Amino acid sequence: MQRVYLKLALFLCAAVIVGAQEPAPPPPPPHAFGGPEAFGPGMRHPKTIAGEPYSANITTTIDQSLPDGNTIHRVTQGFVARDGQGRVYSRQTFTGGPWAQNGSSGTSTVVFLTDPVAGYSYVLNQSTKTAIRRPLRQRSSDRVPPEGRGPRFDSANRVEKDLGTQSINGIECTGKSITHTLPAGTIGNAQPIVDKSEIWTASDLQIVVLSKHTDPRMGTSTYALSNVQRAEPDPSLFQVPAGYTVEDAPAHNR
Repeated sequence: MQRVYLKLALFLCAAVIVGAQEPAPPPPPPHAFGGPEAFGPGMRHPKTIAGEPYSANITTTIDQSLPDGNTIHRVTQGFVARDGQGRVYSRQTFTGGPWAQNGSSGTSTVVFLTDPVAGYSYVLNQSTKTAIRRPLRQRSSDRVPPEGRGPRFDSANRVEKDLGTQSINGIECTGKSITHTLPAGTIGNAQPIVDKSEIWTASDLQIVVLSKHTDPRMGTSTYALSNVQRAEPDPSLFQVPAGYTVEDAPAHNR
């Protein structure tokens, strides 16, 4: 049963990264109205980013205060790399939950590969030595949303502000803040609910270096890159390791 849960989690995560040329970090909390742009090592670019190799360490921190005064603090460490061809490697170590069911000491390391050269994305589980493979979808840069289905998070209650530029861990970044207000009564709330995001992006690398999202219902999530290196990463990172069993993810409708 544990293996079934683990495979289900891997299938779901594989579906998330289909078509993305950058790996996605842990998803935002439920009802995170700040929008998906508040998260992500590369904001999940719909096109291949070639000619800008890099590697960096990832730290994701979640802090939450409970009504009874208790607090929750979780830190997830990881590593991300992109080569000159636009192939992406992302590794994260999880503690607890379905990702760690088969891991030793309650932890499990999962690797995400996106290979636009071969046309596939992979989710690798080091505990089970399996690689779940999906074909990458090609997205048109001029694709227009169907009539009546504009950007999900664009509304009169969303305010975006330019924060200028600053150096973060030696990387020149441009920043923006996004504030979204959920009016009173929308979900039964007596007062407006305001969540805020702050995102700092390296324009040349086209990656998010630092992002912070605060929602009074779910707490604060912080995503940060450190030790950013611009050299070409080890080519072996972007290959499915020897000894892994490659399984094609089942076809499904969105």
